[in-house]
Amino acid sequence: MTNLVELISLVKQLPESYIPEALEKIREIKERSDSEEETTELECISCNSQNVVRNGRKCRKQAYLCKECNKSFVSTSQSAIQNSHNGSAVWRQVISDTVAGVSIDTTAANLDLHHETVFNMRHKILYCIEQSFIVNPTMLAGVCETDETYVLENVKGNKIPEDYHRKPRKHGAVASKPGISNEYVCVCTSVTGDGKNVAISANRATPSSQKILEIFGERVNEETVVLCDGTQSYNILEDKCRVATVKKNNKVNGFHSFIKERLRAARGVATIYLNRYSALFAKIYDADKSIVDDIWKMMTVQNGEYNTIPYTQSEKLLNV
Repeated sequence: MTNLVELISLVKQLPESYIPEALEKIREIKERSDSEEETTELECISCNSQNVVRNGRKCRKQAYLCKECNKSFVSTSQSAIQNSHNGSAVWRQVISDTVAGVSIDTTAANLDLHHETVFNMRHKILYCIEQSFIVNPTMLAGVCETDETYVLENVKGNKIPEDYHRKPRKHGAVASKPGISNEYVCVCTSVTGDGKNVAISANRATPSSQKILEIFGERVNEETVVLCDGTQSYNILEDKCRVATVKKNNKVNGFHSFIKERLRAARGVATIYLNRYSALFAKIYDADKSIVDDIWKMMTVQNGEYNTIPYTQSEKLLNV
């Protein structure tokens, strides 16, 4: 999805005398797209009635009125992008950049948007993906490789208080203590043979049996075979599935490498957002190009998943 970036780049390179002509052409295209939107058959988001008529414009979008329940709405009402001032092309580009691991600053520069705008758009995307996994947990069917990886705690974007348990460190620094300590956040992961992935953080240092049960207990059944490295904590799953010990878990180790590579490229992510990014990594690991379309459909479905920017920035954050 690079056409939008190319279009913006070309417009920036146009001689000043050609700007009015280019602007007129773009306006014509916008009017044509608006007319096509107006003729699209819609259903009321409240009562599913098709007795819907146009009802002026709201926030530069065509508004509709249901003649059955008298409710007014626009095409993005009750979706994750409700009240957004950016069109589908911008949202799809931000989704594409998020999947590809493009930095927020690069996306903002390419789309001529403010850093904070892209930050908020990205976290709406991450929040929506994480919520989809919470509502519909990934079930681990058949043989699945399960293990944990560890990510250094990160307070990126915040100033460390004086009474914090450690001193500030620069990007690329290592933990002050050797081995697995409370400076590391545990990410419990699992990869199945049919390409389903789980990545969830629950605590610092090594996970307890209770945390293993909390994360994987509802995702396994009697037909599941959990392959692990022999960590005793996984034995708590034996009442729900079969647990076996293996020397190598190549699939899940590949997933770990993917997570570490993406975090390294981003110069780390704040620990409070780690589960959101983990959900993204689970969604896109080994996925094909259609993943952008899948996420876009998730963002635009009118199922009441709308949330404000303050809500996205403050709710359901990882607190360990």
